Amino acid sequence: MAEIPTIAKLVEPTVSATTIIRQKQLVQLFKERYGSAPQFVARSPGRVNIIGEHIDYCGFSVLPMAIDRDVLIAVAATPNSSETESSVVTLANVEAEKYKETEFTHSVRNKNIIEIDASLHAWSNYFKCGYKGIHEDLALPTPAPHLNVMVSGNVPAGAGLSSSSAFVCASAVAVGKSVNAPLVKQSLTETAIRAERYAGVQTGGMDQSISIMASPSSALLIQFHPTLAASPVEIPSITRPYKFVVANSLVTADKHVTAARNYNLRVVETRVAATLLGAWISGGFQNGTAPFKGLQTLRQVVDLYVAQQKLGLGGGSNGVGTEGVAFIEALKNLEALSAIVFDGKAYSCNDTVAALQKHFGTTFGSWADVEKVFCKGINSVYLDDGLQLQKRVRHVFSEARRVMEFTQVCALNAPFYRGSDVLTDLGALMNASQESCAKDFNCSCPELDELTALCRESGAVGSRLTGAGWGGCTVSLVPAELVESFIQKVTDKYYAKRHSNLDKIGDWIFATTPGVGAVVFSQ
Repeated sequence: MAEIPTIAKLVEPTVSATTIIRQKQLVQLFKERYGSAPQFVARSPGRVNIIGEHIDYCGFSVLPMAIDRDVLIAVAATPNSSETESSVVTLANVEAEKYKETEFTHSVRNKNIIEIDASLHAWSNYFKCGYKGIHEDLALPTPAPHLNVMVSGNVPAGAGLSSSSAFVCASAVAVGKSVNAPLVKQSLTETAIRAERYAGVQTGGMDQSISIMASPSSALLIQFHPTLAASPVEIPSITRPYKFVVANSLVTADKHVTAARNYNLRVVETRVAATLLGAWISGGFQNGTAPFKGLQTLRQVVDLYVAQQKLGLGGGSNGVGTEGVAFIEALKNLEALSAIVFDGKAYSCNDTVAALQKHFGTTFGSWADVEKVFCKGINSVYLDDGLQLQKRVRHVFSEARRVMEFTQVCALNAPFYRGSDVLTDLGALMNASQESCAKDFNCSCPELDELTALCRESGAVGSRLTGAGWGGCTVSLVPAELVESFIQKVTDKYYAKRHSNLDKIGDWIFATTPGVGAVVFSQ
């Protein structure tokens, strides 16, 4: 199994020159605060999702890449030889004024390891998530070591670049290393996915997967069904040179703060839609006699549909080639079918209960019964405007199809690659994704709509929101020869209109290529 690499000497192209500088600064500040050097520094990057938005928690594959912005965590561990004394974790940050130093304890007698109050938006919660997840997995029979910790991060918060997941992943790596646990990428990823949910968001797994598993020079097609797996996807060398350019809308979109009305609600909508569509495929409305078999994802609905149609896709339906083509056709058919099954209206609580009762009878006698099943594991959901089931399903199936078509074009597979310009074909898929995010998933905002349109006008072949949306960043595919003029045009027409001081422009808009995932720097 692949493990997190340990780097004794920092050399390019493992990490960026900026990370090397920040790592050295972090070590120096750690010495000043704690009086001695750290034993190691754990590092995990942010990410940009090229295509595949809001479909990871539905079970579909996504295509992100790591960026060179990251979270670094310096650690010194001291054995706790007392069977009765709690282990103490001191948590400091290089931005000491903004992120105040804090401390927590871990007793072997506490079955919960530590407590995390998800209602408090505390920066320390993300480290606690990684800490709690690792110690739940290990179930150490002896006290954990005391830890002195210092954190440095340059992934913009609330920008849709997964700063919170980078923090949780770096924390999981750091805590695992502190107790000499094997740092196996897949198991660490699964731990980080589960652990970040302690911060209050029902994450799907894309962010943690790319942060830990990323490889340089390629995006990763991350598959969640039937098991977690990742395979590299490279834009073919025959195409024009290119860069991905990340541009921040400057609208803060912290999914841990706005989850109840946005992210968590979309999870519930897709869960309800999957259950209703799956029941319909199994035999139409059954006058309330169908047995309820538990939560489904829309990806599982595809399997059900494939079995009913006897398409025989097998285990390779997420790949390229003829099986991939058949999988894409199945998604198209389900897009069309969903327009028949769901009304275009917003489903109120009563509408949702009535729709479920048509299949499952008194299993869902009231909205309280619906909440118990479909809101399981979710802290809070606000149903201000009802459930938009038809639109959400249309986005998920069409976006899953676009991810697979993107990989088909990268593999130069007909009929999706037609011998034309690869960048143009990929850009068209990104543009279609943005339209779907805006109109069907309603996770864009006026600033993102303006910025993506401006990016296309400025030379991008494709531009879309990236991350959960509702603000945050865009990602644009830009021919390499246009990158400099592209950044200048966007700066003049978007950022200069909003700010007279452009000192931070390098943080707001920057070009990037696929980077490496989590690593440990030995000292």
